[in-house]
Amino acid sequence: MASLVRVDPLRRVAASADDDRGDDANHDARERTAGPRAALEGEAREETYARSPCEDLARLTLAALLSVVQAACACALCALCAVRAVTPAPVERFTRARAFDVAYAVYASALGRAAHRGAVSMTRGGGTHSTAHPPMACGGKSVIVSVPFMNDNYSYVVVDSETREACAIDPADPEATLECAKKIGARLTTVLTTHKHHDHAGGNGRLVAMMAEEENGAVAMKVYGHARDGCHGVNARVEHGDVVRVGRGTRFLVTHVPCHTRGHVVYGLLGQEYEDDGETAPSLADVKAMFTGDAIINGGVGAFFHGDAKDCYENLHERLADVSDDCLVFSGHEYMETNLRFAKAIDVADEITANCFFAILLHRHKRASTMPSSFRVERRLNPFFRCRDREYLRTLVETKKEFAKAKQRPWWHRYFGPDAKTLAERREREVENGALARLLASANHELAATKEEAVAGMNMVINLMSDVFAVIDARNGDDEERRVFVQYAKHAAASGHTRVVVSQLIAPGLV
Repeated sequence: MASLVRVDPLRRVAASADDDRGDDANHDARERTAGPRAALEGEAREETYARSPCEDLARLTLAALLSVVQAACACALCALCAVRAVTPAPVERFTRARAFDVAYAVYASALGRAAHRGAVSMTRGGGTHSTAHPPMACGGKSVIVSVPFMNDNYSYVVVDSETREACAIDPADPEATLECAKKIGARLTTVLTTHKHHDHAGGNGRLVAMMAEEENGAVAMKVYGHARDGCHGVNARVEHGDVVRVGRGTRFLVTHVPCHTRGHVVYGLLGQEYEDDGETAPSLADVKAMFTGDAIINGGVGAFFHGDAKDCYENLHERLADVSDDCLVFSGHEYMETNLRFAKAIDVADEITANCFFAILLHRHKRASTMPSSFRVERRLNPFFRCRDREYLRTLVETKKEFAKAKQRPWWHRYFGPDAKTLAERREREVENGALARLLASANHELAATKEEAVAGMNMVINLMSDVFAVIDARNGDDEERRVFVQYAKHAAASGHTRVVVSQLIAPGLV
């Protein structure tokens, strides 16, 4: 008699799972057995080898070398920290100056030019730092086009509207310059070089070679520059007072402004008022736009590599004194935001500088170019121009006192040294005994400063840079600046005043 066997459903599922595992195990066993056989029977599978001990040895050796390098760097940093802690300040300044001289010599060499070309290639294609303004008619017969490149540089293409001939000013990115000229239908025939640094002159040779191979007709370009700088690729020398002609109606007046480099020149685009009759000497009063390279960088000036504050004074207040306030300024770098951030910090009570700074900040948030500025704007906002004002010089002295008193104390004052009050008084006396404060103490009541006072003021401006940027981020500002800017941007949006024309920031009569 048959008997009924009852099976628990859960047990049935478990048994099924055991069967599946058994099948998988059998399959794996067959694979292991069949693997070597399949490898022997055919070439369907590639041969495999155990890892070589040489590979492990190489990996361990590299790790050991990296550890040694890291340890050596750590020891070097420790030694450098100890040396700096006991090195007198004059010795440290001398060492830094000599190290800078070596680095500058390398930069000025062919090696530096090659490095510049590499930097240009690396940054090309990643977008420009600013949205350049549309082509701008200037001087009656010329059109100016900006060419932003690298992180903050500008070159320019100036087209003679009658002949479509054009000149390139500081074309350190020659590919971008030539592309710009072709886009506007201009034919490059001339290069104007302001000074020898590779971010201004480093593309001259390449552009000449490119124009010599043009499909639509080779061009033997004239490349102008001052003899004292020995700019790369220059084949035509200019001197102070020369006039360079491009096409029929575009003419540039050359002004030698040595300071940033010995042979730095600026090119002033002459207007129609100047009669080119071969007898009448051009005047800076006839200049409608000036291409300043690094002699004037909107809101500031270039570093004094081959000059001093006296040279800077003579450039701004003597050689360029006759330039009209309405003359446009096209400089070589996009530095206006940083320069006005500094200008605001050293004259915190000046509402005009503060308002113009936040207008520029609003402008730069749209990635808009600050080119061109104008001599009216520079003479009111640029600290190096303002040093002709004796009241401004007194403001600089008071600002220096405040920064001196707030400056961090040396580390060893924690253990020995003067108390806080004595140190503050000592630092204040040092400022009062400085050249600028002594000159102002014996000055008359006139508002215009003497040349000696202005030169001392420019030195004070340079001295204040390290104080300001030790506490404020040069590129991003501080939290207080960001708070005020939010309020400014809201007010501008509410009033509809969001369009900024940099050259018109200062109204006539405010200089």
